[in-house]
Amino acid sequence: MKTIDKYYLSWWLKTFLRVLIALAFLYIIVDFFATRQESVQKYNVPFTIIAQYYLLSLPKIFLQYHFLSAGVMLTTFLVWGRSTQEGEISALLSGGIPLLRITTSVFLVGSCIAIGSFFVEDTMGVWCAEQFRNLEKMYFSYHLGDTRSGVSWTNLSGNWTCHILRFNREAMTGRDVVIHRIQEDRIDEIRARYIWWDKSQKKWFIEEGRQFILFPKKDMEQEVIRITQIPAPFTESPETLFALDLPQELKTWKQFYEEIKRARFFGIPTYKYEVDWYARIARPASVFIMLLLALPLSVLWKRGGFILSFGITAISALCYMLCFVLFTGLGYLQTLPPMVGAWGANFLFLILSLSIWKRTPT
Repeated sequence: MKTIDKYYLSWWLKTFLRVLIALAFLYIIVDFFATRQESVQKYNVPFTIIAQYYLLSLPKIFLQYHFLSAGVMLTTFLVWGRSTQEGEISALLSGGIPLLRITTSVFLVGSCIAIGSFFVEDTMGVWCAEQFRNLEKMYFSYHLGDTRSGVSWTNLSGNWTCHILRFNREAMTGRDVVIHRIQEDRIDEIRARYIWWDKSQKKWFIEEGRQFILFPKKDMEQEVIRITQIPAPFTESPETLFALDLPQELKTWKQFYEEIKRARFFGIPTYKYEVDWYARIARPASVFIMLLLALPLSVLWKRGGFILSFGITAISALCYMLCFVLFTGLGYLQTLPPMVGAWGANFLFLILSLSIWKRTPT
C-alpha cells in the first residue's frame, strides 16, 4: 500500500466512524422525543431498556433506513472536499497521478463496507431484529397490525384449497370457512363457521358446518354430511402457512427466498415479497453507488465544510430514498418487475454517477 493510500484511507476511516456515531445519535434523539418519550413515561421504561432498545435498532437504522449510504456519502464529501479545497487533489493530478488511482483505497474499503453490510444484516441484523421486536412488544405496546383479514391457501395436502373470510392471526382462529377439492370421480366442498389451530394436537379443527360431496360420474349425485367438530382435511401448520407474515428482517436472505417459493406453491401472492428480497441486495449496493456519486461531486464542488457537505448529502440521500420508495412502490403494485422495482433507484443513481465522472478532471 502506497503512502497516498494510507493517508487517504486513514483519514476517511476516522471521519467515517465519527460520522456514523453522529448520524446514529441524531436519529436516536429525534426518534426518542418524537415517538418514544410518551411510551417511556407511560410504561416507566428503565434507562437500561431504552439503551438496549436503540442499540438493537442500529442495524435497522444503518441498513434499512440507508443511514450507512448517507454516512459514506457525507464522509466522502468531508474528506475529498477538504482535500480538493486545500489543493491536494490538484497537486496530485498535476503530478500525473490519475483520480482513479488516488481514490483506489477508498473504493476498495467502500466495496468491503457494501459487501460486509449484507452479511451483517443477514446474521447479526436478524438476531437484533428478533430482540428488538421482543422489547417493543414488552415495553412499547407493539402491535402486529391488522390481524383479521381474509386468507386463502391453495395446493394444500390432499389437493385441498381453503378460503377463510375473517382470520385472526394472533389467536389462529377464523370464521366463515370454505374448503374444497376437485377430483376425477368426486367434488368435495366443506363449509364451516369456525376454524382454529389446536397447539396440543397440532391440528386444524373446523366446527359447525357441512360437507358436500358430488359425484360427476353418477349424474351429479350429492351426499351431505353434517359437521359438529372434526379435524380439517389438510395438515400444514401455521408456521408454514404464515411464514411470510413475519417482517423480512427476522429472516436470513436464504430463509426469505425459501418462504417465497413455499408461498408460491400455496398460491399466496408473493410480488411484494420478491421486491423486498431483491432489496436485501440493493440496499448494500447503494453504499458503493453513493460513494461513486460523492467522489466526483466533492472534487467538482471544491468545498469541504461540514454544513455544506451535510446539506448536499441530505439532499442527495433524500432524493435517493424518494426514488427508492417510488421504484419499490411500483414494484409492489406490479407495475415494474420485482428486480427493477428494488434496483431502479440504484440504476438511476449509477447512471448519474457515471455521467458526473465523465465531467470530472481525472
